[in-house]
Amino acid sequence: MKIEIRNLKKRFNDNFVLKDISLTIEKNKSTIILGQSGCGKSVLIKTIYQLFSFDDGFILYDGKSEVDIDKFSMLFQYGALFDSLKISENIAFTDFINNKTNFNKKVISLMNDVGLDKSIFDKYPSEISGGMKKRVAFARALYKNPKVIFLDEPTTGLDPINSDKINELILKVITKRKITAVTITHDIKSAIKTGDQYYFIDKGIIQDKGDCKKILKTKNKVFKSFITGADIKQ
Repeated sequence: MKIEIRNLKKRFNDNFVLKDISLTIEKNKSTIILGQSGCGKSVLIKTIYQLFSFDDGFILYDGKSEVDIDKFSMLFQYGALFDSLKISENIAFTDFINNKTNFNKKVISLMNDVGLDKSIFDKYPSEISGGMKKRVAFARALYKNPKVIFLDEPTTGLDPINSDKINELILKVITKRKITAVTITHDIKSAIKTGDQYYFIDKGIIQDKGDCKKILKTKNKVFKSFITGADIKQ
């Protein structure tokens, strides 16, 4: 799915969080939204997801203003797993809550795709590591075969080794499944590794954009300052 955003504005009371956002999320590509905490990037993806309304501008989904949000899926920043549910039930949550019982085969297939052993099928989130929880959350996001997946700070809370593993996994899965991916992050290394194109937001506007492989060559002073304060160790 291709998503076009033009002159988008979003405010809360008198505060414009998104002041004038225009960007294109290309079909089957990985788009990275970069920026400091509070810059508006989380509000942007929630607006695209239609969790928030907007005040001005427009969003087109494959050229249309209406979209079936069941085609979207979200990997939340901290996984948002349900502690009282088994790993299999977390992954198949949309079927589990509707009392469907024939999801085991699909769950095991997804677990294999994200590098999880089926031995944790009946375990609970408290019994597995942080890296595994992130993979479970990713499998759950993939469960309904989305056309677009939103990833909210996918490497947050992970050590460098697990961060690299998650980045490799994301790249592998979205390429294999031909999913349009939108990632919000402040992790420059992850952006370079997993993204095709980037947009840098500061104070509610896009300050810079381009090819993720050329991020470190940016001439934008505001973005350079952001990069200087970020972790870009290879």
